[in-house]
Amino acid sequence: MYLSLNWLKDFVKIPSKIKPEELAQLLTLHTVEVESWRAQSEAFDRVVVGKVLSVEAHPNADRLRLTKVDVKKETLAIVCGAPNVAVGQRVAVALVGATLPNGLVIKDAEIRGERSTGMICAEDELGLGSDHEGIMVLPKHAKVGQSFSSYLLLNDIILEIDNKSLSNRGDLWGHYGMAREISTLLKTPLLPYLKIDEKILIPTGKEKISVKIEDKNICSRYIAVKINNVKNIESPKWLKERLAAVNVRPINALVDITNYVMFESGQPLHVFDADKIQKISVRLSKDDESLETLDGKERLLTKDTIVISNGAEAIAIAGIIGGANSAIKEDTTSVILEAANFDAVFVRKASQKLNLRTDASMRFEKTLDPNLPEMAWKKAWQLIKEIFPEAEIAGEVIDARNFDSEIKAISLDFTWLKKKIGKQINRKEVQGVLERLGFQVEIDKNLFMVTPPSWRAIKDVTIKEDILEEIARIIGYDNIPAATPNSTLSFLPENKELMLERKIQDVLSGGGRLLEVYNYSFVSESSLAKLNLDFSRYLKLVNPVSEQQALLRQSLLPGLLQNVRLNQFNYAEVGLFELGRIFLSLPGEYVKDEKGDFLPYQGKRLGLVISSTDENQAFSRLKSVLELLFSSLWPQVTLEYTALENLPNWTKEGQAASIYCHDKELGVLGILDNKLANNFGLKVKTAFAEINFKDLLLLDKSLPINQYKESPKYPAVVRDISFVVDEKILYNDFWRLLVNFHPLLTKAELFDVYQGEALGENKKSWAFHLTYQSTDKTLTAEEVDLIQKDLMQICHDRFEAQVRDF
Repeated sequence: MYLSLNWLKDFVKIPSKIKPEELAQLLTLHTVEVESWRAQSEAFDRVVVGKVLSVEAHPNADRLRLTKVDVKKETLAIVCGAPNVAVGQRVAVALVGATLPNGLVIKDAEIRGERSTGMICAEDELGLGSDHEGIMVLPKHAKVGQSFSSYLLLNDIILEIDNKSLSNRGDLWGHYGMAREISTLLKTPLLPYLKIDEKILIPTGKEKISVKIEDKNICSRYIAVKINNVKNIESPKWLKERLAAVNVRPINALVDITNYVMFESGQPLHVFDADKIQKISVRLSKDDESLETLDGKERLLTKDTIVISNGAEAIAIAGIIGGANSAIKEDTTSVILEAANFDAVFVRKASQKLNLRTDASMRFEKTLDPNLPEMAWKKAWQLIKEIFPEAEIAGEVIDARNFDSEIKAISLDFTWLKKKIGKQINRKEVQGVLERLGFQVEIDKNLFMVTPPSWRAIKDVTIKEDILEEIARIIGYDNIPAATPNSTLSFLPENKELMLERKIQDVLSGGGRLLEVYNYSFVSESSLAKLNLDFSRYLKLVNPVSEQQALLRQSLLPGLLQNVRLNQFNYAEVGLFELGRIFLSLPGEYVKDEKGDFLPYQGKRLGLVISSTDENQAFSRLKSVLELLFSSLWPQVTLEYTALENLPNWTKEGQAASIYCHDKELGVLGILDNKLANNFGLKVKTAFAEINFKDLLLLDKSLPINQYKESPKYPAVVRDISFVVDEKILYNDFWRLLVNFHPLLTKAELFDVYQGEALGENKKSWAFHLTYQSTDKTLTAEEVDLIQKDLMQICHDRFEAQVRDF
């Protein structure tokens, strides 16, 4: 937002000794962030007054002219396309190197074979109007060679305010609100905003306008005033200059007046051509309703957009932009002046959905004072009357209101206030600050009863902490001494979940050589269908960014496979992992609202995926990474795999298993089905595992801390033995028998698997390193032979296993 220093001085006396940079610093420290300031004359740097000496036809272009222009220091050759250029005219000339307000940079150029060293400017190119029919012709008294800013008497300073610092201060979106702040900071008087002869407010006619607010939630106040005997004319010079100072393009007198009042008071106004408008309805848009707006675009109105209607059709998008069907026309003689207060949330949502932010919408979004429209329309009428002396109020001023004007006082304990501020202050100082800001203050010993002014009471100052902030910022945060808090610091409780996450990340990205990814929590129906996953029970977003992100994921699989698909041609093997949330259509643990409803279940999962050109290699690598993870985190436990009765839809037949540890099922791993992989665009073999992170956390909490064990004093005896079993025998069942058979059999390590004709049909061979060890003595060969003999017998009895001796 731009502020004109001269405009501010209309309402508050700013001592001449205060330099612009000092004022900018003062506002930044106490109120809003001033991004920069500049002299208004800088906008017309290298633009001077010139005199046209000659005009000739361009030899190579019918519509161009060759001119000679005297700018005092030199005579310039300029190619001009304006039809109204003539000898003897005083004109605004942009010299080479000038940057015009519209951003155009003037360069030494050759146009259709003729050199042009500057540009004769039109009104719109200088930001002084909308006329582009011809060049801007200056009065004869304009001095040749004079800087254009000097000719315009530009002696203003423009402050640029960071809009983000105004987001919670709707009262500061106009010059008068800023003047009020400056008055408080400088302790100088603030002039009243409106001085008006009440006689001019008396209607001279009896014309009636019907106004109806169909939904009280969308509009707290709507004032409509019909004004006759006006014209669509150019604004006076002073008005155009004021608007140009704050970077607003003048349009016509009626529209410019509404813009002027908005930038002065902060209250947006609008004028409708009164032709064919007998009644006004403030309502929400209908299904498939559209409106051509003032910018010439046909806009389809979204649900919950506030519109102004004439009873038959929409004529404006409330709080955002007017409609072309009610715009001021060349022959307009009667207008309806609108001053209203629209709901901030409705305006913000409509602005976002329409992708249309205007000066009006930015102000309504901040929640404005419902008392402001009355002051604003009167100011606008005062200016209309000044420019159009014959103008009349055609009938009764309609003021539809539905807001509570009562403002509750806020109690404030002075002792609490001093303690919170951390600085010695007195009651009189506090009272002075608040009263200069417009607050009403009543004091009873240590108790302050503070009533905010109407422009601060709307969603701004509502609790005692807000009052505290007002006092502290006006005193100045830099004036509050810095002091170390007198408190005892203690360590935060250990976050087991976060610690486990980091351990997993370290192991998988370190020894596991996997890359961590972060995927969106959204998936599409098409990607789930490609994986043969039923998406009917997936949670669907109400307003998805796109159809590719319409559902909340129930597994990390789709996202990780998408990562593989994008990287499969760049690497021979892709190994990835992700720690992320999944969402189920079940009640979760977090309360949604006051009704006691719960948000959907959110679970954390650990997903791992490895792809390779070889299926067995991908699966073996994934299995080894899981073994590494568990052995690194919990060396005292053993990871086990159990066949699944119900295979996940995405797995290859017979190529999936449950992951068990410490008698608890943690997750699943498997190989992606080849057909589904092709559907998904994968040209590699892919193994995937997903583990419930909550179960990992419970496992981590339930296991005792791993204790150091002294190395055995006595040597181990290692025997290699190979068993031939039926191929239907599960490895885990056989392995459990070995490790639980005898206390002296401390380890059974598989080192070979074989299937072939030599074994016979439907047979397979497992070869193990068996480790025997005692903590009390050195085992003899006879003792080991005896244990192993019993082991072979029980393996035969349980699984019909034969010792392979070939």
